Amino acid sequence: MQRFFVSAQNIKNNKVYIDEDQSRHIEKVLRLRTGDIISVFDGKGHEYQVRLSGRERKTLLADIEAELKRDNEAATRLSLVQGIPRGDKMDTIIQKVTEIGVSTIYPLISERSVIKLSGEKAEKKVERWQLIAREACKQCRRNVIPELKPVLDFSALLKEIGQRPAIMLYENEEQTGLKTLLREKQESLAGREIFVLLGPEGGFSEAEVEEARRKGIIPAGLGPRILRSETAAIVVAGIIMYEYGEMEPG
Repeated sequence: MQRFFVSAQNIKNNKVYIDEDQSRHIEKVLRLRTGDIISVFDGKGHEYQVRLSGRERKTLLADIEAELKRDNEAATRLSLVQGIPRGDKMDTIIQKVTEIGVSTIYPLISERSVIKLSGEKAEKKVERWQLIAREACKQCRRNVIPELKPVLDFSALLKEIGQRPAIMLYENEEQTGLKTLLREKQESLAGREIFVLLGPEGGFSEAEVEEARRKGIIPAGLGPRILRSETAAIVVAGIIMYEYGEMEPG
């Protein structure tokens, strides 16, 4: 069954109003017609089986036939703080961690960031990344779209985290590995919100690591090999979800 995103405000009175771009795709590319059945999700946790019923100007209409019960969100709410890398690497990171199950994404400008974003440019980037997360949800059958937070700096990030549990991935951390940390802290972390901090290409500075330590954030290493930022994000998200039982069927 084909699956589409429809915002909650366009689902009312047992009818679904599909936006112009998706209506065009449904008719011109998929060649679906009145009477055909598709599924739609609203990004807030609801999914419906609907039947195409007509058109209102450039918008396709559909009637809700059933709500599909699909709760596939992780109990462990992983908030990924990602130092913005160069090029389109952030696009890949957002797509893949959405598929893995990350719930919130914080784009970060840190001391060693090459990319500097602010103002309208930053807002447009966040809008684009939010769209990428939405499209990833269509593919992986998530019904809740991860939230893309505004771009923030390191000081603002620490205030945002507050007293909530957080792990900083740091390539020079030799005492504590991520696997060991997750298993030692499983009772206090599993099923909760966890912040995971990943730096840009140059990683975090020593000053940032020390400031994070003072705030109660725990640095952890990923072993002897240095991973690219986009690789690290996927690996770390996958490890945490695996360790805390979020990749088991059913």
